Amino acid sequence: MRKSRYVIEAEGSQGEELLFNVANGALVQLGLAGRELWEHAEPDADGALVQLGFLTELSAAEELEAQRAAFDRQRADTSSMTLSFIPTYACNFRCPYCYELGHNKIPGKMDERMMDVIAAFVRNRHEADGFEALSVQWYGGDPSLALDVVKELTGKLVAWCDEKGVAYDAMMLTNANIIGEREADLIAECRVSWVFLTIDGPEEIHNKRRVAANGSNSYQRTIQAARLLRARGLRITANMNADKVTLPLFAGLREKLLAEEGIELTFGKLNDYGHFYGCAPFCAPEFDLFDHEEFFAAQFDEFAKRPHDAAELHEMLTPPRRFCTGQADNYFVIDLLGDVYACDGWVGDRRHVKFNLLDDPSTWKLHEVSFDPSRDEQCSACELLPLCLGSCIWERELSGMPCHPFKTTIGDYLRLYRDCIGEISLSDGVTVLAI
Repeated sequence: MRKSRYVIEAEGSQGEELLFNVANGALVQLGLAGRELWEHAEPDADGALVQLGFLTELSAAEELEAQRAAFDRQRADTSSMTLSFIPTYACNFRCPYCYELGHNKIPGKMDERMMDVIAAFVRNRHEADGFEALSVQWYGGDPSLALDVVKELTGKLVAWCDEKGVAYDAMMLTNANIIGEREADLIAECRVSWVFLTIDGPEEIHNKRRVAANGSNSYQRTIQAARLLRARGLRITANMNADKVTLPLFAGLREKLLAEEGIELTFGKLNDYGHFYGCAPFCAPEFDLFDHEEFFAAQFDEFAKRPHDAAELHEMLTPPRRFCTGQADNYFVIDLLGDVYACDGWVGDRRHVKFNLLDDPSTWKLHEVSFDPSRDEQCSACELLPLCLGSCIWERELSGMPCHPFKTTIGDYLRLYRDCIGEISLSDGVTVLAI
């Protein structure tokens, strides 16, 4: 027997010796006898170390091959298809940190011909794969500037889905600055069930970071749009692009937005994607960026401030099917020109175009996923591979962000997980805490 390559050793907050199997989410606590067995890679009397994969007869190469096979199965799942549409690259915001600066040089919006081409592409893929569900993401630019396209293309897709018995759902990412009663009605009619917004802090700070081109109060416009959309039954979530200035304000704003507006607020790291941090207005003191490890630690500290239970930590630490939808064969990002990308982070950058829907179908690169971590030199050697799945390759390439926050904070989350499990009858050998 040998120790699995996908095991993390950690110390609990009370000095407990913990083993976590990244490949299946199992957590055990070792007593003195259990520590001896683990050190010498000997099976315990109850067999937990073997049954739960902490000890294995597989070689390290065979374990990696099992992860590759699992990744291939998940990427090839054709039960659903997801399409991310960019109906226009135009944007009515001038956010100082925007990574898409320059992309809105591609003018106009999607025309009728391209919508028909997209509808034909959907039919083509259904004939090949027989997917049972179609998920749509409206992206941009800002799709609210092309709601006529949203309405027209939705009509074509929904009519076809209804005819074929294919389930349909849609979400939209928007700055919401021009969404009034009429626009909210149209979005709801287009079967959009979820809208994702950005709220970059309390009103004064948000308005300096989410700058409307027309000088309007973008915070108040966002809140008003959220109210209109929620009144029509849509789920509203928002993200804060956080740095050292705004993260201390996150908890209070999160509580306020949830209580007063029903908006679920999360946060992510504000990065210098365009590599122009330090140039006004994207500079100190209005902005103060974390380095990656600082942010990962601050992210855990914010997480630990709120109450959690073992079930939540179990779900968080269970290996996902994939890191993102872009790691599926049946995911396509399509812009107004018909250019197809494997990742919505690269839209507008023609170096990353996989093919164009007007090309000869025999040349379409249909199965080039955004990132295959199981075959990446760095990721395939990492013990976090089953849980991280390479994280965001776009983030890594643009900002140098390491593969996943767990790379530096997994021990913190495991300690919190153990604390959430609470008292349990312990063995001198191996005690199974979670499977």
